[in-house]
Amino acid sequence: MIILSIGLTTQAQLIQEATDLGYTVVTENIYNTIKFEGILFTDIKATNGDIDQMANLFPVEDNGNTGPTTGLQLAQPNTVTIEEPGAITGDVYRDFKYHNGLEVTFFGENQGDDLEVIDLKSDNITINGVTLQIGDPITDLTSINYIIKDGANNNKLVKVVKEGEYAVSLSIRLDSNNKLSEIHYYENP
Repeated sequence: MIILSIGLTTQAQLIQEATDLGYTVVTENIYNTIKFEGILFTDIKATNGDIDQMANLFPVEDNGNTGPTTGLQLAQPNTVTIEEPGAITGDVYRDFKYHNGLEVTFFGENQGDDLEVIDLKSDNITINGVTLQIGDPITDLTSINYIIKDGANNNKLVKVVKEGEYAVSLSIRLDSNNKLSEIHYYENP
């Protein structure tokens, strides 16, 4: 019983410290509801950067582009550019850049490793059932209690972290009117 009490106290202290630093701490259940372009972030991560799996999540039009295609004719066709900038240096990176503004970068320590999302930018996000787009007021995010943090150069941010994982951040940058100007997930490899 004492060990459980110490563990709960430590977790509560970590959450309080993160909150004091201006982070919006959410539970794992809420964090796992986050979507980009209508696709669960957990599903994007689960592709491990596999080109075919990403094409299944985000079907693309075959337009002579060097990236993969599904061959589907869509009402609003998506296009993608896939780059592997680390091929020259031996680093294992794979960048997916979609015409709709979604950019996802995967990284792995060694060739053959599963790749992990280390950077993602999007023009829209859904958190706990509330969808926001660039230009929307942050006050529309009514599904969580968020903290607006003052950043460098008079920037304002809402930095969302999953309880227990404070080194990884989902940053929602706000303009002077508290409207979304950037949605960016990142972690340091």
